[in-house]
Amino acid sequence: MRADFNRQADDFIVAGRYAEAQALLEVAIRAMPNGWTPRRNEGEFLTIAFWNQKEFLAFSYHEVDRLTKSVFWVNESYSRAWYQLAFAHSKQDHFEEALFAIDCGLELENDHPELWSAKGHLLGRLKRHQEALDCYTHAASLRDWAPARQVAHALRGQGVQLVDLNRLDEAEAALQRSLELEPDSEVARNALGYIADLRSQREAKKKETPWFLHSFAKPPTDPLTVQLLALVEGMPSIPGPKTVGSENYSRIVDAFMKRGWEGFEEVFDRIVKRDRPDYADVKRDLLCEPLFSIKAHKSLAELVLGRKTIDEIWEENREDNGREPQ
Repeated sequence: MRADFNRQADDFIVAGRYAEAQALLEVAIRAMPNGWTPRRNEGEFLTIAFWNQKEFLAFSYHEVDRLTKSVFWVNESYSRAWYQLAFAHSKQDHFEEALFAIDCGLELENDHPELWSAKGHLLGRLKRHQEALDCYTHAASLRDWAPARQVAHALRGQGVQLVDLNRLDEAEAALQRSLELEPDSEVARNALGYIADLRSQREAKKKETPWFLHSFAKPPTDPLTVQLLALVEGMPSIPGPKTVGSENYSRIVDAFMKRGWEGFEEVFDRIVKRDRPDYADVKRDLLCEPLFSIKAHKSLAELVLGRKTIDEIWEENREDNGREPQ
């Protein structure tokens, strides 16, 4: 008996021969009989093109009391062929073509969980996370007889998309439900571990001192910097990149935001040597950049602590400048 095209395509896909799988499936799809459907009444038999044995067993067990005909499992599913074609396209990074193939498969078998899960996966790859979540949610509830593996797959997909949507509690719940159906899933356990790591990182970030509080937690100690900060307060601002160049400015800002004035001094002195005749002039001009203003840091701190509103700070700046802000 010849191998059916679905099995042949699987062999190509497992071997990583995606272009060959694509060519095989396209030929098979073009030869699809007119009016093909996955489920057909044929005399005393109900013929169904199940995708695998687990589907056949799950359907037979669930529907045994309602069936009035014998169920006959036929090979060669054209809806699955579209699914396999979508997989081959996605492995070649042809995501729009893969989505088209999935939609063609859904036209033939709109209630198949794996088609909806595949569409969710593709939409997720395209960063369309809410649409992807909707597909996975639909996949998990389509068939009351669906094998546990298909439902668990859809629930894991929900979990991944919910993480991308920053809905960690819901993601965790979906992944835990998937583990109830497939307790040995490494994918679900890894995703839960990732969520735990995200939460730990966020908790650690909450404890970090905001960069603008460095001025108060660790004020500048270099005598020249202290003098220059007092001197430039109220002077017209000068964009930092104009003083030391964009790349050097980025390095100084990065060090300042991470390590405060200590970082500022270390990186600034690496870029502008202290023995340069214009060392003080360059540092003065750079400190005219509003990012390094002690007064600006104080205003940000008062805003975060709720002691002042944005409008109040804006009004103070307007009064200090003696003009309407541009």
